[in-house]
Amino acid sequence: MQVSLDNQTMPIYLKLITFMLGTLIPFAFAQAQTEPPGDDTAPARHSAGSLDGAELLLLQLEANAELISLELEETAFFLIFRPGVAPVPVGNLVIMPDTGVGAGWAEQGTAISRYLSVHGWNTLILQPPSPPNPALPKRTLPSMRAIRAGTTPDTPPTPQTETEPTQPGSEDTAEATPEMPFADQVRQRLSLARTELQQRSHEDTEINVMLGIGSSAPWAAALAAELGDEWDLVMINPRPSEASEANLIELLPRIKGRIIDLYYLPLPGYPEAAPDAQLRRQLAIRTEMLDYHQSRLPGVFIGWQHEMPQLVRQLRGIMERILLAEPKVPESKQLPAPETQTAPGMRNPRPASGPGAV
Repeated sequence: MQVSLDNQTMPIYLKLITFMLGTLIPFAFAQAQTEPPGDDTAPARHSAGSLDGAELLLLQLEANAELISLELEETAFFLIFRPGVAPVPVGNLVIMPDTGVGAGWAEQGTAISRYLSVHGWNTLILQPPSPPNPALPKRTLPSMRAIRAGTTPDTPPTPQTETEPTQPGSEDTAEATPEMPFADQVRQRLSLARTELQQRSHEDTEINVMLGIGSSAPWAAALAAELGDEWDLVMINPRPSEASEANLIELLPRIKGRIIDLYYLPLPGYPEAAPDAQLRRQLAIRTEMLDYHQSRLPGVFIGWQHEMPQLVRQLRGIMERILLAEPKVPESKQLPAPETQTAPGMRNPRPASGPGAV
């Protein structure tokens, strides 16, 4: 039998087809893996770095904490509210963290807020505004002016009366909106926080406290001085604020409510903590501030932590001992004590009368 030429070439064709299939199948599988799925309802994935400030704060808060967002002059800021675990809260407490702590404001007030809310206090942490950058000194360059005028540096510069034109798009243009001063930002934020807390308060809760930490103490003291005896003041590690319009030495005598002054010694970064605390104590004695109470906190201050059990217990004990105490009755209004005291159930003896009386 004569072998056909087609039969002889058949194995070659089979090998070629097998090779092509073996090459195309992995390529098609890889392409199918890289193509996006056809379902448009699949949830989109976001990286952790795309979370905004509110989402990051929500991840740090417990279930009983409420994040409140307010806006002031097109600038948003946050409040963290924790209700007191009691039918009638013990008191209302506004916590203003240090103005220089930056993004750590929530962490600085969390330990105080969480502990006091469990023990019956309504607490509200206020996000303070960022302090302004220190003003740069005005630059004077007489040598550059001399070079521009074509003279030597020893030649006195020619006074220039004309000002250089402002470049378009600079911050000095009239179209630029001026930023609210830092002092106004602090005052308005404190006022909004106080109003927000009072709206969430109980009608039978009478104690209201403004707590300032670090450089926020002068701002809290200024508001307490304006509100009279309706609000008390608590300060923790008070220190002066460069942007404050008045210092504590001027503000403390004007406060009608009660004042609690707590501080650590030594205080890192603040070597004047001890002499300043002594000045405040001497001021209270000199001006007869009967409702001023100063106490040095025990232990060593190692910075603000997520949990500070010794501080919060000490703070709560001092606050409730001073703020919940019954008001003292002035000596002029106290009832005179009886001259003679008798046992219960017996009447005072009547003076004897008659001829045999002595």
